[in-house]
Amino acid sequence: MPDVRAVPQLPSRSFEYLSQLRTKDGLVFTCYAVALEHIPVDFFADPDGSWTYEALVEASGFSASAGVAIGALKQPFSGHLDGAAVVTLNTETRPYVAIIECPIAFQCVSVSEVQRATAA
Repeated sequence: MPDVRAVPQLPSRSFEYLSQLRTKDGLVFTCYAVALEHIPVDFFADPDGSWTYEALVEASGFSASAGVAIGALKQPFSGHLDGAAVVTLNTETRPYVAIIECPIAFQCVSVSEVQRATAA
């Protein structure tokens, strides 16, 4: 018989957000008053897209001097795709979490720089 272990299930419902805005740099951030334990975040992972630490802190509205932690969603959460940035304060009373969707970085190359791969 296979080894079956209990895996904690995250709430399947959507959470109501406090605010949602878009920065001039294209970051879309949503703030929630939700305990961090309800959010599938990995603080050892880097968020997807084009971002800087400073831009994520600024978009979150938190003060960097308050001790900010940044991670990435491990799985979709409340309409956000996995890989979105999760920014929170390093305090015991941190019911506020910002989830930030970062724009994907593209780079234009000249025709001479294009490399082709074939199965031949």
